[in-house]
Amino acid sequence: MKENDIEAEKILLSRLKSKDINAFKRFYKEYSDDLLILAYSLLESATLAIRAVDELFERLWMDAKFDYIDPPIHRFLSAELRKNCENRRNGFPI
Repeated sequence: MKENDIEAEKILLSRLKSKDINAFKRFYKEYSDDLLILAYSLLESATLAIRAVDELFERLWMDAKFDYIDPPIHRFLSAELRKNCENRRNGFPI
């Protein structure tokens, strides 16, 4: 990851912390496609994959958990999604 990519992610996270809805739209658009692919590979269901990704983003927004994220953002999101998908496969609530 390039230094200016890290700086751009830090700016995005700062905007997310202040509940900037446009930043959240950008955040979702930037990361959701790759997360959908990951969720589908873990859950083998398009419906469950979409639900898992949407629930992850919704939880982040509602709980304002952006203080816990350090660049690169995709590492955090992938790890969280993996945990959520594992819980879903095991029948636990997300």
